[in-house]
Amino acid sequence: MTEQQFHTLAGLSLVSRFFYQAFHQAPSADFIDPIYQESLIAQWPLDVDNDSLAQGLALLGTQPNMAAIQQDFADLFIGPNALKAAPWASVYLTEEQTLFGAPTAAIKQFYLQFGVEIDTGEHEPDDHIGLIFCFIAHLCEMALQQDIADDQPSPILCALEKFLTEHVLPWAPRMLHIMRDEATTDFYKGMSLAAEGTLRQLAQLTKADYRIVRLYR
Repeated sequence: MTEQQFHTLAGLSLVSRFFYQAFHQAPSADFIDPIYQESLIAQWPLDVDNDSLAQGLALLGTQPNMAAIQQDFADLFIGPNALKAAPWASVYLTEEQTLFGAPTAAIKQFYLQFGVEIDTGEHEPDDHIGLIFCFIAHLCEMALQQDIADDQPSPILCALEKFLTEHVLPWAPRMLHIMRDEATTDFYKGMSLAAEGTLRQLAQLTKADYRIVRLYR
């Protein structure tokens, strides 16, 4: 692994854990305040090399109103009304648009191959976009720990390419596009764009493909 790849993977691990927190956990002062008190967006650990990422980070530059983003998060991902941006793969990839579909089982099986078993304390599908970003961070960290020659392929990066191509890139860009359209705050519009740009960087690093599949939402 080259030094540049090492630094890129380290940055991708950090931002993937950031997106896990942003998409899976309701916003709290403990998460939001340090972002702005410590100017974390200005210190983004990766090159800003695509328009989606640049636009997303620009929208994230100003500290949001807490009540507004809490309501936005609920409307997008929690309810009680119909979710504006359902965060699960099976909603987009199955005609029934239900939870715990075949895509959920396939993603769960992929996790298990790397010793990851999701236990958040609640009965929830494994194909949530936030949990997916957490798993991506885990694979990046595993790759960083490998002692691989510069001219040798990394088995973990090959696995990440497969995970992205088969389980993430077919539907996640659509989900993020819907999220961007439906969000009422710059914070979550920015998150959707920044996450989309980060997926592009992951695809570029691993040579993952954006496959065209039928989507149901």
